[in-house]
Amino acid sequence: MFRLLSKYQCAKDLVLPIAAFIVLLLLSAIFIHFYPESSWFTIIALLPLIPAIWAVRTTVRLVTLLETAQQVKLLVNFATSFVIVGLMTFTYGFLTCFADYPSLPLILVAPIMVVVWIITRCVTCRRCK
Repeated sequence: MFRLLSKYQCAKDLVLPIAAFIVLLLLSAIFIHFYPESSWFTIIALLPLIPAIWAVRTTVRLVTLLETAQQVKLLVNFATSFVIVGLMTFTYGFLTCFADYPSLPLILVAPIMVVVWIITRCVTCRRCK
């Protein structure tokens, strides 16, 4: 019951900050596209971070509501994804420096980490069954 409740709680609590992030990201991109010389450029570009911080705060709160065993599994999956993405970016950094590969935008590191975290979670769930 707790597992089912926490999934719905998580979805319900994270919908608003994620929606606000998407809206502010689109609005800031449109504003910056049409007014590139504006003095508000930096503030508008950083505006989507407000709902992102809200989503992080909500996520931390939801993790603290989990049982200890679930927190440990989550930590192991997160640490595994952190190490895998760190190794991937470190390797790609060598390729960028020494093999003339194009540089990787830093904005892609967090989404890659989320994808790897989801994969490690699926592997862990499959292994536990």
